[in-house]
Amino acid sequence: MPWVTRIGEACLLALCVAAFSAVPTALRTARSGGSFPEGLLVGAAVLLPILIVSLVLARAAGRGFRSVVGQTSPRTAVLGIALWIGLALSGLALLGAVLKATTHHRGLGGATFGVLAAVIVIAAAVVSHRLVSFGQRLVARGVRPWILAAVGALIGVLPLLVVAAPLARGASDESASAVRAAIVDGAIALVASALVASFDVSAYAGRLAGTWGVPLAAIVMIAGFARVESSPMLSRAMRSGGGLPATLLGALEAWTDRDHDGAGAHFGGSDCDEGDPARHAGAVEIPGDGIDQDCDGIDPPAARPPPSAGSALPVGTLHTAPVAVASHPAAKGPDIVLVTLDTVRADRTSAYGYAKDTTPTLAALARRGVLFARAYATGSDTQRALAPLVSGRRLSQTPHDHREWPTLSSEVDTLAERLKRAGYATAAVTSFTWLSAERGFAQGFDRFETAYAAAHPERGVTGPAAVEMAGRALAELSAEDKPIFLWVHLFDAHELYLEHAGIDFGRGRGGAYDGEVAFVDRQLGAIVEAVARGPRAARTAWIVHGSNGEQLGERRGHGRDLSEESIRVPLVIATPDAVPARYDGAAVSTLDIVPTVLALAAAPLDGVQGTSLLPAVGGDLSWHHGPVFAWTRRRAAVLDGPLKLLVFERKRRGATAYELFDVAADPSETNDLASDRPDDVSRLTKLIEGLDQG
Repeated sequence: MPWVTRIGEACLLALCVAAFSAVPTALRTARSGGSFPEGLLVGAAVLLPILIVSLVLARAAGRGFRSVVGQTSPRTAVLGIALWIGLALSGLALLGAVLKATTHHRGLGGATFGVLAAVIVIAAAVVSHRLVSFGQRLVARGVRPWILAAVGALIGVLPLLVVAAPLARGASDESASAVRAAIVDGAIALVASALVASFDVSAYAGRLAGTWGVPLAAIVMIAGFARVESSPMLSRAMRSGGGLPATLLGALEAWTDRDHDGAGAHFGGSDCDEGDPARHAGAVEIPGDGIDQDCDGIDPPAARPPPSAGSALPVGTLHTAPVAVASHPAAKGPDIVLVTLDTVRADRTSAYGYAKDTTPTLAALARRGVLFARAYATGSDTQRALAPLVSGRRLSQTPHDHREWPTLSSEVDTLAERLKRAGYATAAVTSFTWLSAERGFAQGFDRFETAYAAAHPERGVTGPAAVEMAGRALAELSAEDKPIFLWVHLFDAHELYLEHAGIDFGRGRGGAYDGEVAFVDRQLGAIVEAVARGPRAARTAWIVHGSNGEQLGERRGHGRDLSEESIRVPLVIATPDAVPARYDGAAVSTLDIVPTVLALAAAPLDGVQGTSLLPAVGGDLSWHHGPVFAWTRRRAAVLDGPLKLLVFERKRRGATAYELFDVAADPSETNDLASDRPDDVSRLTKLIEGLDQG
């Protein structure tokens, strides 16, 4: 039957277009922790239904159009329109990127874009017309039409793929990146569909399509949707990468969200109870109540009562009642300055023995306080590393939405809110676009400043602006008769690495990174000087730490693994009554920062995770810290004593691999001990079992 053949042809052509259009999605999925083949399969499956309907309608419209204007002109018209769309959209995307990189004035940028965009669209139309005319002349001279159609397809689609490639790497502005990626994906699908809609299928190919087109399309759709249904991890990787298939998948999941809690039960959603809005991935888990609130398959046991003051808790333990701090009995706590050095790893700081003098300010603070030799971030990606500084809990235990760069819920009882209740005046200066009031990070702060308003954090320099804002906040809050809490986030050590006057640590990526670490230390020095000039210097407690580490070519890059380079960070605490020392005992965690700040302020620790580090700051170097944990999307790590166990999921479904290292003897993690020490692997695995992903 002719209609069966036509539908089969549409399905076969749609399969080709879907596979081609899903390549950017597959690249983004692979970069976000998934696999390229799975991203390609699911992306194609999501696009297929729309493409099949579009091609059926387009080919039907083409037949009607040919009945009016003849048999040859529609091909050239469709080819010309496809070329015009591809060239114009590529030019507009390039123009937008150039304007974004060169101007921060929205009005000027918008006006410039409007004028130049019209020129680009007109130029693309002229170029497309001339290319089609040139192609017609070649056909008249004997060149086969299919060769010109293939060349035209490359000219129309290749620039869009070039535009899509940077978007596969992600961006700091997650929502804008997702929109751009979806637009580019849609443009690729549109141009490719327009091109294949103009092709005539041979009689033999038509017979094959009539037989196999519909079954093949059905197999791809069933396999793709079944795979994403069975793998929430794959769904998260696709959503993280963004793009048109990810947007459509999110819409399908939202359609299944009957209890309106922001999570669906199908199409990659992880809601385990669509009748209860309090149960979904990311919900706050209540240990020991017999209900799995966060849908991770585990109801952890109720937390043990907190130990007496001065004793240690394993990192990740939930404090359920206020903990008294004997070393700070005063009703009014000290001023507290918390400085976060984004993406600074410990072994590239001179404070930790690096041969280059990258961090003289940090080293000077360490001489006044306690340097923690083995401090670890809660994750190697920014989200898992920084969210706990606000909530006092791992990201998975912090109420937030499900975007790659999540918004923290208003129900989070933030560190700043807790300190305000303890009588503190609070201020923050952040230097990265995610750390914004819109994303929930301003909760509890009397002053919340953003240094990235002065320069783009990943293309410019934000440190001096952050220092200036911090100085203003200190001056204003010092006028109040309250202790001060100031959080300053310094971002410049994060890529892109720039040159700074008076700083030169050599060529290459390593030398550039060292220069940025030194530049950040210089900004830390400016903050220290600002406090020293004021009347509160003697009553100020300092906590300076790295957010997470950085890869300099050793492995896959930060955010993707849990190597020492990625998660071992500097941590220095200098309080007015600290006993200067170096704590070489057990590993500690950046999750300990919030309970340490609260303990300094004599504020309750209920509901926070981690352990106060004040015993070590007070001079008890024999004090023992419990196990430390860290996570990425696909990996987990537990550190206990000198041993570090890495647990990661292989791409083959259901397979879990283990690596065990003695990081005291083997800091480069080159000698895997897992096969030689199975008892240690079993013991450390039990420590992490039952804990949710960080």
